Parts: sequence; C-alpha cells; structure tokens
Amino acid sequence: MIRATGYLLWRLCRILSGLALVLLGVVLSLPGIPGPGIVLVVLGLGVLSHHFSWAKKIHLRLKSVWHEVLSRYNKDKQTSTE
Repeated sequence: MIRATGYLLWRLCRILSGLALVLLGVVLSLPGIPGPGIVLVVLGLGVLSHHFSWAKKIHLRLKSVWHEVLSRYNKDKQTSTE
C-alpha cells in the first residue's frame, strides 16, 4: 500500500510540475514579458506526455515543426555561404 501511494504521489507531482511548466511558458510567451516561454511549454508537454496521449501528440508535432525549421535554416545558411 505504501508503494502504491508513493507511486501515485510521484505521478501527481510530475503532472503538477508539467502543468506548471506549460502555464509558466504560456505566460512568458506573452508580448512584453521576457523569458524562454516556448521552451518551457515544450518541456512541460514533454513531462505531461508520459501520462497523457494528447500531450504526447502535441509534443511530437512541436518537435517535427522544430526539425523542419532547423533544416530550412541550415539549407538557407548553406546556400547563402556559396
């Protein structure tokens, strides 16, 4: 029983920390407020993706968009140096 309670408490802490990261990231993403908002949103979704399928889908989508942006940036960087 103690092991099950510890697991549930650990899970609750991870969910609450993930939600806190997402909310803080959204607040920091607002115009005029400096901070790494988008990074915190992605980290929060990464934490929440262990427990929720909707968070996993959003996290994977954001990762694929990030890789597209990086590949475009690298392609533009290579063509501008030639």
